[in-house]
Amino acid sequence: MTTPIRLASLLMMLAGSRLLAQDVTVLNPLWFRLEPQPEVMPKPSSRLNPDYPDELLKLDEIGYVALDRIVFGTGENLLNATQATHIPLRRAVEEEVRGWSLSAAKREGHPIDARVWLPVIFNPKSAAKRNPNATPRLLEVAPVLLPNIPAAAAGFSSLLRVRFSLDETGTIVSAEPETKVTRASGDALLAALKKWRFAPARQNGQPVAASVVVPVICQLPLRATESAVVQARAINREPVEYPRALRGSGLRGEVKVTCDIDTEGKVTAVVIESSNSPPFEAPALQAARKWTFHPATRDGKPIKTRQTIDYAFHPDGGEEAYRVDQHGDMSKLPPELRFDTPPKIRSVLVPVYPYALRRDGIEGAAKVTILIDRLGHVAAVKIRQADRPEFGLALAAALEGFAFDAALKDGKPVANLMNYEQKFDTLWLRNEAAARLLGLERKHPERIVELTALDTPLKPLSRRQPIFPHALMDTTKHGEALIEFIVDDDGGVQLPRAISASAEEFGFAAVQAVGTWLFEPPTVAGKPVVARGRIPFIFNLSPPPGAKAAPTPPKP
Repeated sequence: MTTPIRLASLLMMLAGSRLLAQDVTVLNPLWFRLEPQPEVMPKPSSRLNPDYPDELLKLDEIGYVALDRIVFGTGENLLNATQATHIPLRRAVEEEVRGWSLSAAKREGHPIDARVWLPVIFNPKSAAKRNPNATPRLLEVAPVLLPNIPAAAAGFSSLLRVRFSLDETGTIVSAEPETKVTRASGDALLAALKKWRFAPARQNGQPVAASVVVPVICQLPLRATESAVVQARAINREPVEYPRALRGSGLRGEVKVTCDIDTEGKVTAVVIESSNSPPFEAPALQAARKWTFHPATRDGKPIKTRQTIDYAFHPDGGEEAYRVDQHGDMSKLPPELRFDTPPKIRSVLVPVYPYALRRDGIEGAAKVTILIDRLGHVAAVKIRQADRPEFGLALAAALEGFAFDAALKDGKPVANLMNYEQKFDTLWLRNEAAARLLGLERKHPERIVELTALDTPLKPLSRRQPIFPHALMDTTKHGEALIEFIVDDDGGVQLPRAISASAEEFGFAAVQAVGTWLFEPPTVAGKPVVARGRIPFIFNLSPPPGAKAAPTPPKP
């Protein structure tokens, strides 16, 4: 892993912006709602001082990050989105922004809810202020709102590369997108770019005319209905604790949870949106379920909404449980698959131990090669070796749910190949609850009740959806699977297994998803019990590739 380089932090005032380091400029928040800007804008509680990523030191290109942030009248902050021109820039700002906040905006002396757009500009070393020979330096940016945004170029934002021609004062003479856009988008692009500002290029210390290509973050225009919507605001933030069992391990982890919030402000369902360390998922889910909110409103009336919560488990000096440590000779790889900075894991899934093999005590391993595209998505999985076919299929189903920050070559995202090996045994895939229920199945199957015997139908709390298997995308667009599973007396799903499937890959994909589910603990006569259920899945592949299946909720 690379270590960010801490640049000198010299605070300077320049046209409403703060130059925090040689190549990093944090601008003031911009109003990002349709109604007029208030007299008092949100102000930062402390200086935001992100590092310039060393992965981009070889890249001679301007970049920036845009924080789309909601600031309630109470002073509470909600990060609506983070968009960036380059993956490492987003990572650097996200790392710095934890614990950082903005104060409430005020209109006529009264605090109001606000939405702001806060840009952080990263200029390359070639644009440094003190260089006698320098490329143009970006000083000011503004949101670019296009009615038809171009295809995503980096997986986390929609980018449009624009060539700016600048005169010797840095004034924009022309701005031409390198990709063809519609007339409406072109007009909107030019109108937005009139608010951008550059310092001119220099030769021998003298300003000169020049051109520069900048990747531009594009967003959809604001809608009138957005101004009428007030986002849900947290009343009670249940703190999350570092798991006692992991104390002393030094493991780091980041978990993003998506919550469904009803019209009363209660969390009705939670799901792990991304996680780079599964041991931290359970405490994150448990904490998120206990949050309460002032519900979101539209035109003053409560509405259902969805919100994400980010949890970070960062002991001092800790390391991620899953990280890429890829070294080796890449000379035999095609040029387009070579990189100088390996991918970074953003989300992982633990493979589900195939039921019959766990039950029979059969252990083994599987090795696969995965293709990660330049967006950080797993584009293909090839099973290279498996002690049992089921081990290979189970590992492939898990890896298709991984997500990455893409590998970089000279600072730009590239596709790459990665080898991955997984051991299937009770040491590497330890599961005490599954072991206990295997014993219950063998000795006292009558203690496992059917769903129809429960006091009330199972209430889902967290349900990931299965992913359409990559291996089947070229041969079929539809599939199905019937999955049996056991819900333990804590509500966790254990020992999922495919009863039938139109193709075995569909069965493993569904099992992988079900293995992460969580329900309210099942009860009979008010007492927690262990229950057995079945659920059918229908897979339909529709554009874009990788669309997820829509599972049918379990019925009593």
